[in-house]
Amino acid sequence: MSVLEKINTQSSFFTLAEIVEGVFAAVIKAGTGAMGNAAIVDLGDRTVVFDTMYTPKAGLALREAAEQLLGRPVSLVINSHFHFDHVGGNQVFSDAIILSTETTKNLMLERCTSLVQFAKQHPEYPDKVRQSLEAESDPEKQKELRTDLGDILALDAALPTFSATPASLTFSDSVTLHGSKRTAVLTAKGNGHSTCDSVLYLPEDRVLLAGDLLFVQNHPSMQTGNLSHWVSVLKAWKDLPISAAVGGHGPVGDHQTVDSCLHYLEALWDQAKHLAENGSTPEAIEAIPIPEPYASWSYPSLFARNLQQLSQQILAVSE
Repeated sequence: MSVLEKINTQSSFFTLAEIVEGVFAAVIKAGTGAMGNAAIVDLGDRTVVFDTMYTPKAGLALREAAEQLLGRPVSLVINSHFHFDHVGGNQVFSDAIILSTETTKNLMLERCTSLVQFAKQHPEYPDKVRQSLEAESDPEKQKELRTDLGDILALDAALPTFSATPASLTFSDSVTLHGSKRTAVLTAKGNGHSTCDSVLYLPEDRVLLAGDLLFVQNHPSMQTGNLSHWVSVLKAWKDLPISAAVGGHGPVGDHQTVDSCLHYLEALWDQAKHLAENGSTPEAIEAIPIPEPYASWSYPSLFARNLQQLSQQILAVSE
């Protein structure tokens, strides 16, 4: 059994896929406390980890996988953005350099601290989610709630020893990592999915580590996003050679899945604009069926939530 096969047999948190030699996508197992995809990159003389998942336990499994695969400690950790499901494992990489934008560093520290405080102050919250699950009859909503509950319980178990660990090094626009085996270009993309998103591109391999700027077969979350800028980023990738793309959620994708995410966002905007112009109620929005190309995507409840948020934004601008 290979090292990769052994890790995949033993891992509770993710499945590793070797995209090209020395580049691994860690695709999460839902409801385990991993939540957000990550990646491991062999630069030849250094190991880079892109994002650290949701909990320290998941992050530790990721670090151990990187060490087993490449036979050396992790040198550099990149945080693509500040959302907890991409930075919650940072503390287990405290002996490595953690790199992000200044905005991501500051927001990560602020939001992680707030979320942990909320969780500690509301120990009843997992029971509320469990009660919602027991009362729910819709199979898709049950699936979402089961996943949510698993992740919430995993974070709850981590609270006693959790330590928010922000970046130790920050960058502004772009950083190029020159390894003995490959080059990796880290670029800040601004406010797309989050207040500040960064992506890592491997030009020789044509591999894009996109963080949450790319959702694959998953409805994207728009909560802290800027749709127009997000769309412009995805449009710019039309000219970028991409043989494989690792998004923050869903399986490993490619150029076609980037296009699918773009088309989803454009369709969402058009529909939200129509709803805003016609004064649709939240109840009416909730009843709108998901368009066929996206009907099988995970987390379908986000579709109505996204429409509601965007239509409210459009109304606010027009007033």
